[in-house]
Amino acid sequence: PDGRIWVSTEKKILSVDTTELKKGKIVLKELPAKFDKIKNLSHYFILFDREGNCWLGDQSHALIKASPDGVITTFAGSSGLSMFYINTVLLDREGITWIATNNGGVNKLVNSNFSFTESPFELSSVSDISYNKNKNELLLYSNKNATTAIIGEHKQTFYKINNPNQVSRLIETPHGIFGTWINNIYKMTLKNKMLHPETILSDSTDNLYGGYVVDKNGNLIICGTYNLNAIVNGKIICQRRLSYYPDHVALDSNGNIWIATRASELIMYQPRPDDPSNYLEQKNIFSKELSGFSPRSLTIDKNNNIWIGTRSHGIYVFSLENGELTRKFNLTTASGLSDDFITHLACDADNKIWASSALGLDNITIENGVPIIENLTKQNNIYQSVFKVVIDKDNTAWGLTSNGLFRITSEKKRPTDYSPTLMMSMIKTGKDTISKTSDASLSYKQNNLSFYFSATSFLDEKQVMYSYRLLGSSNNQWSEPSNNSTVSFIDLHPGDYTLDIKANFPAGRYPEQIINYKFSIAPPWWQTWWFRSIVGLLIIGLLIMASRFHYRRKLDKQMAILEKQQAIEKERTRIATDMHDDLGAGLSRIKFLSENIKAKKENDTTIRDDIEKISAYSDEMAEKMGEIVWALNQRNDTVADLIAFTRTYVLEFLSVQNIHCEINTPLELPSSFITGEIRQHIFLSVKECLHNIVKHAGASQVYFSVKLNGGIEIMIHDNGKGINWDTMKPFSNGIQNIRKRMTEIHSKVTFLNEEGTKVIMNIPYEV
Repeated sequence: PDGRIWVSTEKKILSVDTTELKKGKIVLKELPAKFDKIKNLSHYFILFDREGNCWLGDQSHALIKASPDGVITTFAGSSGLSMFYINTVLLDREGITWIATNNGGVNKLVNSNFSFTESPFELSSVSDISYNKNKNELLLYSNKNATTAIIGEHKQTFYKINNPNQVSRLIETPHGIFGTWINNIYKMTLKNKMLHPETILSDSTDNLYGGYVVDKNGNLIICGTYNLNAIVNGKIICQRRLSYYPDHVALDSNGNIWIATRASELIMYQPRPDDPSNYLEQKNIFSKELSGFSPRSLTIDKNNNIWIGTRSHGIYVFSLENGELTRKFNLTTASGLSDDFITHLACDADNKIWASSALGLDNITIENGVPIIENLTKQNNIYQSVFKVVIDKDNTAWGLTSNGLFRITSEKKRPTDYSPTLMMSMIKTGKDTISKTSDASLSYKQNNLSFYFSATSFLDEKQVMYSYRLLGSSNNQWSEPSNNSTVSFIDLHPGDYTLDIKANFPAGRYPEQIINYKFSIAPPWWQTWWFRSIVGLLIIGLLIMASRFHYRRKLDKQMAILEKQQAIEKERTRIATDMHDDLGAGLSRIKFLSENIKAKKENDTTIRDDIEKISAYSDEMAEKMGEIVWALNQRNDTVADLIAFTRTYVLEFLSVQNIHCEINTPLELPSSFITGEIRQHIFLSVKECLHNIVKHAGASQVYFSVKLNGGIEIMIHDNGKGINWDTMKPFSNGIQNIRKRMTEIHSKVTFLNEEGTKVIMNIPYEV
């Protein structure tokens, strides 16, 4: 892209002089000095990507990237690259390098600044790595090879180790190289190009020397199981007793020394260069803030935030303000970490945290107060345990793994205007694929749906987290994020739906993407509005018909009852008329004849007595017949007629017996209907009371009243001798008949002795 032209020859790689080329001449010249490491390569193919990186390969052994500023990175088969006949190298819009081979498929290289080797600097089985920032030297130690390599800017030095089985790690400090073993600390002395361990500190066999750091004064601070040791000026030893083992030591920006023990204690020491024998002065100790998790690693970032890696709870981040330890974050696998067991932590010059674990290496940055986690080894298809990471002055990270060493050079993020697109790739119902057009209308049989979607990003695409919600269903909440890019719905009810899908990208590279898909499921024909309307109309019609039939039958029954009643009433009227006409006439004739006989035979006493009896009987029969006719005649079935007839009878009956009667009845009588049966029972009960007064009471005055108040109340009160309940004949039927008649018409009668006899009849009848 910048106009360079390189030529690969049988001997070396040369560049074309573009100035001479403009003159029509092809002149080859040496590469610039910054490319000295690659200029002598022969038989290499050359490809430039769109950022000006030059990719070189020899088809079988190596792939090399030379950046425009001269940084050389080598990729080998040990890092998972297919090296057989590489044809093309290209860089996509996300900054991913794609490597096409002739027979080995396509390789994806996410981080082109990431390289891995199993035998770095020709050392195999590297057991420890450290960095001496004072000399800018990287120290690698192979216990298996009994060799240490000190890698500087311009030279590489290798030393053999005497008695390597007694040395597990080496540390280079301004005061020399030190080594450790299970219970010993050595000062390594150089003799005949070989490093010899000389014991300067020995402890009990259960004391393990582990984590270490070289402080700002160049002194080695190293952890033991029960103590913290400072090797001051390379010889003076200062120890501080500990409750339990700390795995690592860290320095803050002020030079203070921090340790986190497995007993969940965080301790800060302040170095005292003026008093080497008391070099470690304890300043702070925190325990309750670390309760519940077991620290395994420790680092402090540029802002003096304290990062503590744990055995099973991920990473805890604390800040220290005014002597108070405050928790800021807790990062776990749920947050994006590769593993919750963090074996080592390191902070680089850009304030990035490098977290090592058995499942790989993670890079953590804080952006706008939010931790962003990037799984570096997973992105580059490396699945190895990472034991430790050291950062050199160029901000290059060197990571020690179970099988080798990787190097990640510092590079600026490439500016890109690319934004991934979240797309619906396929929609299936059963085995059938349906159209992806929005606002799709589906039949009720297509209610089992599977949606397939994806985002157009190849940066750690397996870690793109998708979530969804289905508006229109019973649950409108977003689902938990998952890397599953398929969602299925079973037995959806008919209705309108909107499926919202959201994608969140790893390490917060891109803003979240949301798409929606609208669809509707038609109801079956038996659930459609028109079918329900027809059924509703049919039901209403049936109800109307049933109601009409019911009321018609009820009306017919009422008509039948009414007709029957009318027939009965008609028959009653006919009987009453016939009785009145025929029997009345006959009785009147008997009376008339008896009167004539009586007049003619006045002197015959015997005949006169019989005739008088005939006359009396005929009068009584005529009276009773009149009562029967009155009871049978339907024209008398009113309350007004009942009261009027009874009032007349009371007056006439008592006047014949020379008993004074006071009557009180309503002035206005209602014409409410009352059955002939009830009229007869009421009248006969009143009649029975009057006969009892005449026969037994010996009364001279009677008070008769009728009240209409929600019913009929009749009161008959005489001033006679009253009822003697003790001397009453056991076979007296008058009072019993009155009670029986009242019971039959669901009425009540009361007999009271109050200055005579008072009879009160209550007939519950609506008037």
